[in-house]
Amino acid sequence: MDNRVFNVNGSGDEMLKAALSLAFKQEGERTTCKSWMQTKKHGLVLLWCAGEGDSDLPVPLDSESVFPLVRQWLDGEFAQDVEPSEWCDDMDHDGDNSNGWQVYCEAWGHVADNHYAICGIKPAYMWHGK
Repeated sequence: MDNRVFNVNGSGDEMLKAALSLAFKQEGERTTCKSWMQTKKHGLVLLWCAGEGDSDLPVPLDSESVFPLVRQWLDGEFAQDVEPSEWCDDMDHDGDNSNGWQVYCEAWGHVADNHYAICGIKPAYMWHGK
């Protein structure tokens, strides 16, 4: 669908797997990730088709198969320099913050103006009040 709206933040592997599964289903029941890109602004962007400048995967991956790649990317060096989204930054407040992630789409279901996007993934802070 062309009007996909998707934005989930959370923590933990089981919730991340569920968010990826839903993002892939929203793009289409048989969606697989065939390539990827990364930017400091958008994080890791999973793509259902390769475009110019994108990095191809050796084989297409479904949401379950792509999870280890996403998990390693979130733990990697590049992810540490990605700009957090609004409402996902290291906010100073009267509670605590913990590390988590965000799985999202932007306008028209794109990410980084890429119409091949399944979803984008970024590190995010989870806010915990008193």
